[in-house]
Amino acid sequence: VSPSLSKVIQDSSLSIIVFSQNYASSSCCLNELLEILECMKTRGQIVFPVFYHVTPSDIRKQTGRYKKAFAEHEKRFNKMKDKVQNWMAALTKVANLSGWDINQHVG
Repeated sequence: VSPSLSKVIQDSSLSIIVFSQNYASSSCCLNELLEILECMKTRGQIVFPVFYHVTPSDIRKQTGRYKKAFAEHEKRFNKMKDKVQNWMAALTKVANLSGWDINQHVG
């Protein structure tokens, strides 16, 4: 996470995370997620997840495209298994938060 983005995240009182089908494919998004969760833990930042064409269960259990993305991350970061495990744990934690499942509100 760049220093300027890190400062913006740290200075925020609320983070809205929009989870899409390809969210887990981006190591940048996953690193930002870790930063957000650290601010939630240390600064009391409010975190509100939005689930867009994915379910909280897909994210919590890393199924579907999330499973494929993590298979790629495990190959790419094979010497940094802790990083991948931290991302997976962060996704599980956020998927357990109250949020908004857009799939339930789209006709």
